[in-house]
Amino acid sequence: MLRIEHLTKHYKGSNKGVTDISLHVEKGDIYAFIGHNGAGKTTALKCITGIHDYEAGDIYIDGVNLKEDMLGCKRKMAYIPDNPDLYEYLTGIQYLNFVADVFEVPAKEREERIHKYADAFEITQSLGDLISGYSHGMK
Repeated sequence: MLRIEHLTKHYKGSNKGVTDISLHVEKGDIYAFIGHNGAGKTTALKCITGIHDYEAGDIYIDGVNLKEDMLGCKRKMAYIPDNPDLYEYLTGIQYLNFVADVFEVPAKEREERIHKYADAFEITQSLGDLISGYSHGMK
């Protein structure tokens, strides 16, 4: 599912980042990055998700090279940052529609899913509110 070969990403003017890491994560595996501050955990994740470019190495999602088909790879994964403050200027329903557009969810299916899960998580009444007003857990 995820294969990283010799990934290297350094920040401009620094040797900080990630140097030559390789790993393979198979379907169903759970994998964790553990290390001290500055070890490169977040940098590696941001490279894997296509947020950061990298100098060397290859990243494959389901056998597809990230650099060759970034959009296709992004459609197969999700990234939940430590601070979910990315789209605070959108309402909940605008954000859900944005995500559905990214994943090309058809309108009828999108509406059914939003209704089903908004009811299940008891957030239907909050979908028209700005995300900036949501609690951390709601985000």
